[in-house]
Amino acid sequence: MGVVYRAYDPELDREVALKSVMLEGITPEQRVANEQYLSREARAAARLQHPHAVAVYDFFSSGDRVFIVMEFVRGASLDALLATGDTSNHAQTLQILREAASALDAAHLAGIIHRDVKPGNILLDEAGHVKIADFGIARLTTGNVTQTSPSMGTTAGTLSYMSPEQVRGDKLDGRSDQFALAVLAFQLFTGQLPFQAETWIAQSYKILNEPPIPLQSLNPNLPPSVATAIGVALQKDPMQRFPTCKAFVDALSGTVVVPEEKKSKFDKRWILIPIFLLATGFTLMMIRQAMRTMETPAPQPSATPAVAVTPPTTPAVTTQPSTLPPPPPQEESLALILDGIPMNFAKIAPGRFVMGCDTCEEWVKPAHQVEISKGFQMGRTEVTEKHWNAVMTGKATGTNKPKVQVSWNETQQFIAKLNARGDGFHYRLPSEAEWEYAARGGDGAQSPRNIDDYAWTSNNSGDQLREVASAKFSNTWGLYDMLGNASEWVNDWMGEDYYRNSPGKDPKGPASGTMRLFRSGNGGAGMPLAFYSFRAADEPKAKGPWLGFRVARDRK
Repeated sequence: MGVVYRAYDPELDREVALKSVMLEGITPEQRVANEQYLSREARAAARLQHPHAVAVYDFFSSGDRVFIVMEFVRGASLDALLATGDTSNHAQTLQILREAASALDAAHLAGIIHRDVKPGNILLDEAGHVKIADFGIARLTTGNVTQTSPSMGTTAGTLSYMSPEQVRGDKLDGRSDQFALAVLAFQLFTGQLPFQAETWIAQSYKILNEPPIPLQSLNPNLPPSVATAIGVALQKDPMQRFPTCKAFVDALSGTVVVPEEKKSKFDKRWILIPIFLLATGFTLMMIRQAMRTMETPAPQPSATPAVAVTPPTTPAVTTQPSTLPPPPPQEESLALILDGIPMNFAKIAPGRFVMGCDTCEEWVKPAHQVEISKGFQMGRTEVTEKHWNAVMTGKATGTNKPKVQVSWNETQQFIAKLNARGDGFHYRLPSEAEWEYAARGGDGAQSPRNIDDYAWTSNNSGDQLREVASAKFSNTWGLYDMLGNASEWVNDWMGEDYYRNSPGKDPKGPASGTMRLFRSGNGGAGMPLAFYSFRAADEPKAKGPWLGFRVARDRK
């Protein structure tokens, strides 16, 4: 789709990478649309500040071309490392994967999907650190086809690293990039790809339907737990993968033995890589939103209280999210099967955060620090009509929209039936504090900056309930629709002054009351209520067309 030149910027006296993108051979309308798209995405990319992503400096057009000025990275792409055939240096493999995961997770938190994670887009600078190029592939319109290269037709990306959902052309979220990162990990540990075939069609079939090549058959020296971690990240169903790329790499980090002597050997080898191996994998960082990185979150408006999550052993509130959960053991499923359909759960690790809001209504004040001292599992989606009917009638009938017109009392009947299964878990409604902690996922603002990417609100829902986990991104825990769609009952009684006197550790709400709380705005309230600290209450017997719930559980 273009050519990358090594260029010189006389104004700032620096070398840059200059990408030229051709806009010829299309209609005037398509050209205008493409140029506007590229300009918009380049502006978003220019605001990206992440140590492991290639920076975008400028954008301009001339004739039939547009030009993107980018950071010039001296070093090599990951292709150069793979070409050596060395799969023994686990220390550098983990460093590469960890740095790439950091950039990807930060992008996902901002609603940005890379779509083309592959060795050519993983650059290593002269110090051996990762710089990811090509965030958000440029999707240029040619006729009725959206493409990045003529050979790929309507599918953006590189087939060997595509997730099943990308091959199908489904809507993507960050777990698609996680799948590609797992393919990279497989390749770095074995020197081979997990899905191999002679033709494009055959390889697509394998990605969609067949398990990967057994990793230990290619590298018997790897512990089984490494194969387990990669296997989770390569699940066909994205909801069965890790909630974040970091969680995936954390799983690998805890299982791979790294000999100390191999660290220095690798570093010396990479210092000797010739400078002239400039990575050719540059493509425009097509970023739909401004990045708010996990390392340096964007400053919040002055009216918004500082909200943060830190591990429970750290006394002060920081801007770093809490440690995300380790992957589930292979023998433990995070899916509860109800009449053949899954109710999926995500692991929520302990941590601290600031709950409430100093600038909101009185019953949401004050902002106060809360510790969640024990991990738990939270339903990744609201309970659907199918979930409800599978439990209450034995048949998974109905839609995948949230179950509404359900009272708090009726949620207890549903939960009692789940607990009667005796499957080793205790099912319950989350506490109000657990709900807000899980909803935030480490976000310090009152709502995501790009709210329409995360929530069905009255501004975008058409005043209708929507299917769960549809067309919106999950948060960093892998939870969907925590904001918007249906409001959700929680376990606590309502107490207007409770926040002013609540315990700082695992608050459970008042001991008694007349109304039960529900959280999250809804998609048809006539006004957008999708912010983390929103709370309301009604009698336990009350029902509403936008009032539903989700389930939490603890292992007994």
